[in-house]
Amino acid sequence: MQYTNYDFLTVSEAADLLETKDTYVYTLIRKGLLVPAARSPQLKLSYPSIIAYVRRRIPSSFHIALEGVSA
Repeated sequence: MQYTNYDFLTVSEAADLLETKDTYVYTLIRKGLLVPAARSPQLKLSYPSIIAYVRRRIPSSFHIALEGVSA
């Protein structure tokens, strides 16, 4: 699925995007590495915050191209 900077993802959608399990996304939230944009009635994460997390995790010497995201 193609996301935009205005999209908010559920924990399950974020886990799919990160290719991990929901429980790991909850761990990232608990550790403060991902900050939910909304908490009611369910947690929502902004697409830009997920991309920022991924970029922080990749060494600066690596160059990646994320589909639909400009550098």
